[in-house]
Amino acid sequence: MSTTVNAKKELGLRIRSLRKRQGLTQEEMADKCGLHWTYIGGLERGERNPTLTTMQKVAEGLGVGLTELLSAKAFQEGPVVDQDTNEGKLMRLLRRENGDTVALAAGILREVLSWRDKNASHRN
Repeated sequence: MSTTVNAKKELGLRIRSLRKRQGLTQEEMADKCGLHWTYIGGLERGERNPTLTTMQKVAEGLGVGLTELLSAKAFQEGPVVDQDTNEGKLMRLLRRENGDTVALAAGILREVLSWRDKNASHRN
């Protein structure tokens, strides 16, 4: 996959994440941005290559600055997790909890993965 495709996918995931954090549907976001909801869907799936003007509309519709939406730091922090995936659901659950609960969940997950790895090696 080319760097351009990766950048469009990452941007799309970031847009989707920001939209969902605000509790907006694609239609509601489209209205705020002055764009069509099918275009928003294409952006979120990484299928569109938006102009700078369009990105400004998206940023304004999401209530963030264009630099925040496109900042290199945002992409260096790692990919935005698509909240519809199992990984996204897990992250949503963990964000609601305090540090002790997250640490406990991490410890349990480590133990489960360790147990799985040990048992997998016995089967082979």
